[in-house]
Amino acid sequence: MQNYRVLLLAGLSLTTLAAVPAAAQEAANVVGLQESGSDEILVTARKRAETLQDVPMAVTAVTDTDLAIRNVQDVNGLYGEVPGLFSAPGSVNNSADSAYLTMRGVGFNAGLEPAVGVFLDGMYVPQLGFDTAFLDLERVEVLRGPQGTLFGRNTQGGALNLVSRRPDADLRGKVQLEAAEFGSYRASGSLSGPITGGLYAGVSGEYRTTDGYLHNVVLGGMQDWSRQTSLRGTLRWVPSDSIEVMLIGDYSHRRYNEAIRGVRLATHRYESLVDQDQPDTKDNHGVQLNVTAQLGGGITLTSISGYRYSAADVFTDMDSRISVQNTATLPAFLPVATTPQTFKGATLDVNTRQRFKSQELRLNGSLGNLDWLAGGYYFDQDQDFDRYRRVGPGTRPFPAALYIYENHIDDRDGYAAFGQASWKVTDKVELTGGGRWSRETVVGTGNRGQVFGPPLNQFQPVNRNAHASYSNFAWMASASYKATPGVLAYATYAEGWKAGGINRSGSAAANAPYADESSQNYELGLKAGTRDQALTVNLALYHIKIANQQVTNVIPDPGGGPTPVSVVENAAGSHVTGFEAEVSVRPFEGLRLHSAFSYSRSRFDSFVRAFTLTDKTDFSGTPFENVPETTAFAAADYHLPIGGKQAIDFHAEYQFVDSIIIQDNTRASRSGDQLTAPAYDRINASVSYDMGNGIRLTGFVNNLLDSFDYAFPSSDPLLGGDVFVAPLPPRQFGIRGSFSF
Repeated sequence: MQNYRVLLLAGLSLTTLAAVPAAAQEAANVVGLQESGSDEILVTARKRAETLQDVPMAVTAVTDTDLAIRNVQDVNGLYGEVPGLFSAPGSVNNSADSAYLTMRGVGFNAGLEPAVGVFLDGMYVPQLGFDTAFLDLERVEVLRGPQGTLFGRNTQGGALNLVSRRPDADLRGKVQLEAAEFGSYRASGSLSGPITGGLYAGVSGEYRTTDGYLHNVVLGGMQDWSRQTSLRGTLRWVPSDSIEVMLIGDYSHRRYNEAIRGVRLATHRYESLVDQDQPDTKDNHGVQLNVTAQLGGGITLTSISGYRYSAADVFTDMDSRISVQNTATLPAFLPVATTPQTFKGATLDVNTRQRFKSQELRLNGSLGNLDWLAGGYYFDQDQDFDRYRRVGPGTRPFPAALYIYENHIDDRDGYAAFGQASWKVTDKVELTGGGRWSRETVVGTGNRGQVFGPPLNQFQPVNRNAHASYSNFAWMASASYKATPGVLAYATYAEGWKAGGINRSGSAAANAPYADESSQNYELGLKAGTRDQALTVNLALYHIKIANQQVTNVIPDPGGGPTPVSVVENAAGSHVTGFEAEVSVRPFEGLRLHSAFSYSRSRFDSFVRAFTLTDKTDFSGTPFENVPETTAFAAADYHLPIGGKQAIDFHAEYQFVDSIIIQDNTRASRSGDQLTAPAYDRINASVSYDMGNGIRLTGFVNNLLDSFDYAFPSSDPLLGGDVFVAPLPPRQFGIRGSFSF
């Protein structure tokens, strides 16, 4: 296994390096971009339409065609293909509700607010709903590095811009059905077209279900089943050539059973030992109104108004092992428990509700050789967070039954002014500068209560009531040089910022503000491509200096409670140095090769994790937790015509994710304890028959080599020692069919 992994990585690296001089030489001979028949991709990363290769910044664009070929259903399917993009697990468990997107190592332990933003048609999607379903998208644009001068909501690490397909005068539709092993089925469809003059509509939806691949050997049945329904609708009104109004709404409901800790690593089996369970639920819905108006003189006004609501309820067997199931009834404890509480075993129930509304106004235009934009932004976000820990009598190692109930409310609002301008000094040289002023205020309130049964019979209340305000001015500057129409080099300096917040852990000593985080980002980039885009090479070198980095730590309760608490602290300093490469090649008609590589060397410059006065560990000089140092991706697509409009398409892809370090956060852990999830690689493949009449049939296999891989190791949180892991899916065969018109 290790030998072929090394060979594949070496081959990928050599392909990337070998392609650079070839691309530069070919591009130096071209006189202009081919206007038709090429693979050029238009993006709106800088809020204006440009070809991907002409944007002087690190951007990855994944088209609807690539999303369909790879069957990418949400952002989780982009890891590896997009350099530097990853999803870091939460500090306490592997629940998707606690995960955060990271970019180039930034945001690896994001506190309570993400450093990488997801935007759906220009509107920010809060963290709890970042994994929204990809329904009828035209493309996904991934911008790496701070983007606060372009987007309403600040994005310190980067931004994912999900661009929906606009309904227009063409009637379009698609239906897709899929069936795979583990009782997995998916049905999706979309339809868009005209209603009347100037009014268009589109609707898309999907239903997916799976029985899962983890067998619960204690309770019987499957542990990780899921049922999800997602819908999105768009109403587009174009009353004149100068005005466009889009009303967009979406809804999703998921009922599932999340395998938080997974399985015992020692067995290497897909078997769960959960002895208490309840279904989990997650709801997301939102509505937004996008208005674009041409004001004359080349100036465009854009307004984005929206509201989103997310709610999740996740139940966890805390120890994921067979434990004593004696029942206890403990008295009520106001205000967190209004009635006596009856429970058994060791469980954790987390209920989160998040409301978000925002308004963005933006002006952009052109004045001769100057392209500019200026905007203002306001948001208001409320999050209610309830956490219920219950430990019944006889559960080791607790001497008494107990419950710990928490209700925390975080009210965060902010406003900002931002702008950016690009000046084409000559046909070859462009200078860009921008700035952003932001201010955010957060108020944290709530209560926590600990109740111990006999023989302790203790009641411990904690009240949370704190607030803090943060402000910042950040700026960026960039210079680009187009040596030829096919070669672009650029250098960028950009500052990133993420506001602080209020801790919501279980101790009065910890319920205090933590500082805002800032970064300085230096980047050198090169983009090269041939006339017809048969070969493109995009390279980036970067160095990021981070100050007051927000680090989530699980520490012993400073108030003396029996369970660890999660707090956000600030590491004094850290840095990331990295390299990214994306190469796309069409060696001959019908064959396309694509590869992506990312290396991010992250290190703490000054960070001491302190549990107690005597239990401290200096992590200075060590890598970040929760993010891989290297990711790699390679894909091959071959289109074989077989007569008429019929064809056979072959697709194969390889993904590599480096090892990840994770804090070991049990009751018995010390400040320096860590676990490691080893590196893994996976191969997926598919064969499709295109009948030429809109019907397409595909057979696929995921994890071709059937490797046992996992992403989140954790020790028994109560006793320590025994390690549990959340395994990735085993090999899976499936088929799907689609009809489009």
